Amino acid sequence: MASVKFLLRNKKATKFVTIYFAINLSAKTRIRGATKLKIHPKFWDDANQKVRNMADVSDMKDNINKKLSDFKSFVLKKISDYNTFEILEIEQELKKDIDIYFGKNLKEEKLTFYTFATQYIEQSKNRVIDNTGRKLSVRTINEYNRTIELLKDFEKNCNYRISFDSINMDFYNLFIEYLEGRDFSLNTMGKFIKQLKVFMNAATEENLNTNLSFRSRRFIKPSAKSTQIYLNQTELKKIIDLDLNTDAKRDNARNLFLIGAYTGLRVSDFNRLTKSNIQEINGKRFFKIIVNKTGKYLPIPIHPIVEKILEKNNGDLPKYMPEQTINLELKEIGKDAKLFDIVVVKKIKGGKEIIEDKKKHELISNHTARRSFCTNAYLAGMAKLDIMAISGHTSEKVFLDYIKITADERALKIAESSFFQ
Repeated sequence: MASVKFLLRNKKATKFVTIYFAINLSAKTRIRGATKLKIHPKFWDDANQKVRNMADVSDMKDNINKKLSDFKSFVLKKISDYNTFEILEIEQELKKDIDIYFGKNLKEEKLTFYTFATQYIEQSKNRVIDNTGRKLSVRTINEYNRTIELLKDFEKNCNYRISFDSINMDFYNLFIEYLEGRDFSLNTMGKFIKQLKVFMNAATEENLNTNLSFRSRRFIKPSAKSTQIYLNQTELKKIIDLDLNTDAKRDNARNLFLIGAYTGLRVSDFNRLTKSNIQEINGKRFFKIIVNKTGKYLPIPIHPIVEKILEKNNGDLPKYMPEQTINLELKEIGKDAKLFDIVVVKKIKGGKEIIEDKKKHELISNHTARRSFCTNAYLAGMAKLDIMAISGHTSEKVFLDYIKITADERALKIAESSFFQ
């Protein structure tokens, strides 16, 4: 287990000396270095590795001890965050992160791509999005880290050294081939290219990169329309009518999903609703929430079906569940509700189009709730602008592409217009 200690190299000095750190990663792997902190040996508690509680240093004791404690916590957290068990890789990454922590002027050393990307990711944890005033999500940070992991694996397996200058069209073609070999879908591959472009753009803006191949029209983010479903009111009723009284976990997942299907909220929002979000206006009850993704205030009328869920829970909202757990339960819930209609799924993997027949229950996910709300509200005649106010869509064209209705359903809606009456 890794450990962090602090020491003075010259305990007999008669003046202030630097406090050093000693990190033991294993019996044979150690990292040594200097902090930017200094103390006189007579004020140093070697046994407890901190400044003594003495009047002569009362003005600096707490400050130095806090900085040493913060550095120790930083190191141990970094080690636990690295997605590798290779001591050599941990040592290399930790050295880079410690340099960044102590503000070493890495630009003067001609930053490598990986060093810059590591620095960028670390700084991104506190970066604020200009148009929302909110920090980047943990999911975005994880996507950054996943992209770096894949680039390192690509470099190792394809014997292609990654640098700012080497990220060109040759790299692009080889990297796409590598991702196809890993059986990633086209949209997932597109995410990795998108994150890579984020790093390259940031480095270019800081005058660390002059290679603009990544801005070529051919250096594109691959994408393809994925197969998304919605549940109509009949299918939702089948889920509502299921008797899940003997399975509290599945019942909770069902209730969370239904709240999403009748509010249009994303899972990150409907999964964190509490009683405090419920307010009354002129006798009508609403959920009032600050939307997680945009930071915007959103009031949503509480649907009668949601009211029944609240009544069943004595006025409380369903308990929080991890998103992946909800997704897994939803597929079983759909199976219990006998949602067996066949859906033709087209996707591209390994550069080839694959067509599969899937049962509808296999495709249900958290996001199905949101699509179901938008589509069912549209079919029920709710004004598009009102639906978009809840869904957050700013373009009618994008909204109409988002909702999922069949040609027959659209024809029936058109038939109900005044033109055909």
